[in-house]
Amino acid sequence: MKKLRATAIAVASLMAMTLGTVPTAAAADDTAKKLNAADFKLRRSANDADYTKLVNALPNADVKSVLDSANRTAIRIPTADGERITPNFAAGFLWQEGDDKTPDWYPQGITTSSDALDSGVWQDRKVVLVSWYGHKDGTAAEKGARISFIDRTDPLKPVYRHVLLVTPTTTSGNANFASTAPNHAGGIMWYGNLLYVASTDNIEVYDLNNILKVSTADDTKIGRAADGTYYAYGYQYVLPRKFTYERDNNNVRFSAISLDRSTTPDSVLVTEYDEVGDGSRLFRWNINYETRELSDTTADWAYQVNIRAMQGAAAIKGGDGPDKSWYYITRSNGRDKRGDLLVWQPGKLATIYEGTWMMGPEDMTYRPSTDEMWTVNEYPNDRYVMSVTADRFRP
Repeated sequence: MKKLRATAIAVASLMAMTLGTVPTAAAADDTAKKLNAADFKLRRSANDADYTKLVNALPNADVKSVLDSANRTAIRIPTADGERITPNFAAGFLWQEGDDKTPDWYPQGITTSSDALDSGVWQDRKVVLVSWYGHKDGTAAEKGARISFIDRTDPLKPVYRHVLLVTPTTTSGNANFASTAPNHAGGIMWYGNLLYVASTDNIEVYDLNNILKVSTADDTKIGRAADGTYYAYGYQYVLPRKFTYERDNNNVRFSAISLDRSTTPDSVLVTEYDEVGDGSRLFRWNINYETRELSDTTADWAYQVNIRAMQGAAAIKGGDGPDKSWYYITRSNGRDKRGDLLVWQPGKLATIYEGTWMMGPEDMTYRPSTDEMWTVNEYPNDRYVMSVTADRFRP
């Protein structure tokens, strides 16, 4: 392991020495209330002509092809080190040094092949996907968002590659694409062949069967050049947006997103960020196992939770319905203080496990086969992708 990253683990270990699994406080949840889910409707919006033209114009790739061409190496976090970083550490890895340090891209969303399929395996691979947005103060702001495809089939040797998200367009009758900027890509959820991206104002949906290969000769260009060559800011692959779910006469903020397989049918959980927690909400939409799209664009469940700085959330142990689920919620406390894990059941106070995460935890996803609750944190020089054993943290 490189000295720099080893030092980062050592610092994290010192910060975590006093942490435990005993909750230190209870959130004031007496103001939480159930909302009328019928008030929160979405509408599906698509650009089928441009999308179809684009996917027919460029060579098609799949997830396995992207993983086979991985050009970056992640660093596995050994169990002994992980246990010093966070209580009940289960698994995790660090980014390659350049990705760990860059101020231009910030990781936000996380999902795995356990969301994609019950088996947890996609095309014979165990995969983690992580979204990044181009930070407004960096050189990537105009580039929109990208997805890291991480191959953890061998957890001892994780490797990965970035893929750029793009918007299909047509220029002078030719298939083309543009940046998705601005795109915060605050959370992602993988379900079958579809990737859902929470992008604040809407949910963008991408088809992982249509990853497209382009030229990488020029990292300053995007789209189709006059000679018919396609560029994507130096990225080898692009993933074009297929359609979106947009707000229909409501003010939902799509801050993060996750899949819940414990409900019948499976459902999508959306979280809403609010810095002070005044009015922050959780929403659910049911999803169709066959089409992989929402089965109803009207929400099935909505709850105002008023949790300060709520980032990602994932629900488990549903069974009897969303009011019985356990909701695992990340809370960020800024650049200089570790993040919290909250576990909440409707009608009860939320239990706070203070300082469970490193600084700046974001989206969440659950891997049921191993009882792992995963998150990713965003700040440069302290970026971790890690999980804890969920059952060790209870409401």
